[in-house]
Amino acid sequence: MSARPNPKTQTVDPVLAFTARCEARALLVATGDLDLHEAVDGLQAAAVASGLVAALGQDSVQAIMADAFERVQR
Repeated sequence: MSARPNPKTQTVDPVLAFTARCEARALLVATGDLDLHEAVDGLQAAAVASGLVAALGQDSVQAIMADAFERVQR
């Protein structure tokens, strides 16, 4: 029998979490429930606050956002 994972010791990959957040906001924009500028501004603020911009660089963060919005538009 394998041990059950301990939620207190598990961490979420910050890039994966940010990507999911981008995809969710892109869907909201596509359905008209969120303004594009509001969506992107919120994502940018979250990326800065979480340290993702410092860790990956602004260009990489923008590429994650752009990819998510592009995939939803297809």
